[in-house]
Amino acid sequence: MFTGLVEAVGTITRREERGEQARLTVALPFAGELSLGDSVAVNGCCLTVTQISIYEASFDILAQTMEVTSLGQLEEGAQVNLERALRVGDRLGGHFVQGHVDATGEIRDWSEHGQDHRLEVSLPPISGSFVFRRAHWQSTEFL
Repeated sequence: MFTGLVEAVGTITRREERGEQARLTVALPFAGELSLGDSVAVNGCCLTVTQISIYEASFDILAQTMEVTSLGQLEEGAQVNLERALRVGDRLGGHFVQGHVDATGEIRDWSEHGQDHRLEVSLPPISGSFVFRRAHWQSTEFL
C-alpha cells in the first residue's frame, strides 16, 4: 500500500529490453534503505526491487505493465516519481493506494482553471464500480 504522495524523484539510468519485457534501473535517494523484493511506486505503479546497489534499484517490467502504463515508454534520463511502500505504523499523509493497474482510460480533458487543473479520463465500464460519482452529475460516465 502507498499514500499516493511523491516521496522523491529518481532518474532512469538504464533500460534493458528483455523480449516483450524490460528492466528499468533507477537512481533514487533511498536505494541504500531498500531490500530485494521491496515494493516501490514508480510513477504510481507498484514495482518490485529485483536488483539493488547503494545508489540504484532495478525493476523488471512485465509485458502487461509495459502495455497499460507509461512505464513502457520511459527512456534513459527520464525522471520518475517515487514512493516507498507503507509500513505498519507509518503516518498517513495521503490516501491508501495499491499502485496496481486495473484498467486504462483515455484522457478526455486536461485544462487549466485558474491555479487548478482539470483532468477528465474515460474508463471502461468494468472500472465504474471502483470510482465514486459526483452527486450532481447527470451522466453515467465516470471521471
